[in-house]
Amino acid sequence: MKYLLCLALVGCASDPPMTEQQLVMDKQIQSMGRSEVIDAVKQCETSGLRAITVFGKRKINGYTAETIVDITCGPRYY
Repeated sequence: MKYLLCLALVGCASDPPMTEQQLVMDKQIQSMGRSEVIDAVKQCETSGLRAITVFGKRKINGYTAETIVDITCGPRYY
């Protein structure tokens, strides 16, 4: 029983460190235009995949708005 307790404590102590995330400022990221979004969604759908949108937040006239930054294709759920 003592050995089991020691192994459990050693196993919990060996967690990998958390990955650091960066805050990317508005000047470094460009939002996608409407035609780019439509084209990317159509490309995903013609490939038999679904479009996954990645949003970014922007301040426009003092209000926070979500804009589409990237679209990736993912598997469909049936």
